Amino acid sequence: MLAGCATASPVAAAGQQALCEAQGVRVFTGFPEAGRHDCVIAPDGSVVISVDHEPSVEEGINPSPWYAFRIEASPAGHRTVVLDYSDYRHRYSPEISRDGRSWSLLPDQQVTLNDRRTRASLSLDIPSGGLWVAGQPMSPSRQALAWTRDETGGRGFAEKTYGTSRRGADLQGFVRAPEGATASIIALTRQHPPEITGEYAYKGFLDRLLTRDDAAAKAFRAAHRIILAPMPNPDGVDGGHWRLNAGGIDLNRDWFMLTQPETQQASRWVAAEANGTPVVAFFDFHSTNRTVIYAPPLDAPSPTIAFLPALKERLDAALSEPPKWSYNHNLEGGTSKGWALATLKAPGITVELSDDETEEDARRIGELVADAMIDYFSFAKE
Repeated sequence: MLAGCATASPVAAAGQQALCEAQGVRVFTGFPEAGRHDCVIAPDGSVVISVDHEPSVEEGINPSPWYAFRIEASPAGHRTVVLDYSDYRHRYSPEISRDGRSWSLLPDQQVTLNDRRTRASLSLDIPSGGLWVAGQPMSPSRQALAWTRDETGGRGFAEKTYGTSRRGADLQGFVRAPEGATASIIALTRQHPPEITGEYAYKGFLDRLLTRDDAAAKAFRAAHRIILAPMPNPDGVDGGHWRLNAGGIDLNRDWFMLTQPETQQASRWVAAEANGTPVVAFFDFHSTNRTVIYAPPLDAPSPTIAFLPALKERLDAALSEPPKWSYNHNLEGGTSKGWALATLKAPGITVELSDDETEEDARRIGELVADAMIDYFSFAKE
């Protein structure tokens, strides 16, 4: 699979100091979304890169050992790079790129894991000009925002800065508010930095929502405010974090306590942008080790909870391997979906894509979610 983008690659600045350098090998991490690494180079030119721990990670909750670096070799050719996870385990299959824009999976035969999966040995053929290596195709905050900006351009959206992150980055949202809209929908992604397949599903969802051209889709867009937060954790994304923001907090466990500027401002903003209209659905796109949808129980106190069976039916009918569903709901969990139900009376739906889902398949699931929403709520309105 190759994944490209029109934006410039996150190339290290000229003259940037290498993280480590010896035996004709240089390793760089001075770019947005680079991993938080240390490295050493052996006399034979092989490299060991430590995949540093987060400041705090909830035990047992989807640990996401992210890595991303750029490596150069003189002369160009074969080098071995070992990723050392300490007491964490290898999760992401390595992706490689010559330019930081177009990516392909490193073949399985070039990846060797130890028995405990705490060390991954990568056999790399490093070309002249170097090679990017990352746990998933990289999508730093500017690139991700540019996609939504391009997708919504000319379609009646206003881009709004709804706050600033802990490190002072603008928090950007996009709103389409047709006159006479009587309801709202909300969608966000990338609360957890490396979860790129979730971003792919979000892209499929938004593209289908905005480009489907039949009567039902036109009626849906005329009747609903569309509220998007495609990059609620820019510090975590660009800082190479696993799940956290710059304050060491998992934002998708902070929607009730609201201790972080990102969750404080996002929660206020999306509620205000609904402008008093009912929020019929709230989507949060993520990634994990399997494709699964987390939803509130079917007897939850939401006037649009009956949308969930319609969504499940659409996915089950269209996919040979449809997502599993979980209806567990913990009010103390601090997730955005729980906040949506408690605060907006909307069914909060976390759409989780497998780490290994192809971009095409992930986007297809997002499209089906949009189709189910359009058809259900256009029919309900009639």
